[in-house]
Amino acid sequence: MQYPSPLWPAQLDHLRLDSDDPAALADFYAATIGFTQLPQDDGTVVLQGRSRRLVIGRGERRSQPWTAFRLGSAPQLAALRDHLTGRGVALMASPSPVFKDGAIAVRDPDGRLVLFGLPRRELDATPLPKGEAAALPGRLQHVVVASTRLPEMMRFYEDAIGFLPSDYVLEKTGNREPTTAFYRSDPEHHCFAVFRCPETRPDHHAYEADCWNDIRDWADFMASRRIPLWWGPGRHGVGNNLFFMIEDPSGYLAEISTELEIVPDGIVRRTWPHEERTLNLWGRSFMRS
Repeated sequence: MQYPSPLWPAQLDHLRLDSDDPAALADFYAATIGFTQLPQDDGTVVLQGRSRRLVIGRGERRSQPWTAFRLGSAPQLAALRDHLTGRGVALMASPSPVFKDGAIAVRDPDGRLVLFGLPRRELDATPLPKGEAAALPGRLQHVVVASTRLPEMMRFYEDAIGFLPSDYVLEKTGNREPTTAFYRSDPEHHCFAVFRCPETRPDHHAYEADCWNDIRDWADFMASRRIPLWWGPGRHGVGNNLFFMIEDPSGYLAEISTELEIVPDGIVRRTWPHEERTLNLWGRSFMRS
């Protein structure tokens, strides 16, 4: 299959979450998801775990200033740089303390930065924390945002960057406008999605476990810390993954997921109706619009 840009393949590597109390937020994620805390010279904290990374910084509560995708090589990064420049996308230097020099950033229509680069190798040698959460599987897998500018966001992520749409959710009546778009940059169903919403805001990020028993073990661990499940367990229609969500101290959502669909090569886009069942085959849904 011919892919629309040198982005393919890329994986979500980390994202930045901001808070007016970043130390407390870093402590929450370190204890709840299983991370080692690595304070940085710029005042942020890199959280390094088992196939998962976050960056915590000081800023507006419940904000997510940027999302960072990992490429496979320096030549791929150079090819993506040329691709974006050729489409008139302004390039900036990456602000991430995780990526090596030469990483790039672009600004999407909602003002959020999207970063592309290669991680510093020494981070992978960071000793993993002890404890039950650190031992549980949960690879950082996808990030989702809500937007008042869904058409502009779709054009930017598809046409300018080159993410592939796996599924659209469409209104069931009228002109059947899209309400959600799910995008991939490797065979997994989505690493990024955007919902139509009356406000522009971050929605959630997700950790991909290995099997249904891991969902049970993560939920039992949350119960041991008296952290209630915010939504789920359930099974998404789009993506077909099992899931539950929790809410962090800033009001932002984190998801534990498993069995995310692998999209067959050649699939360009499918459609789903805008209804609760599309988001949760098992029950009630969190409808953004």
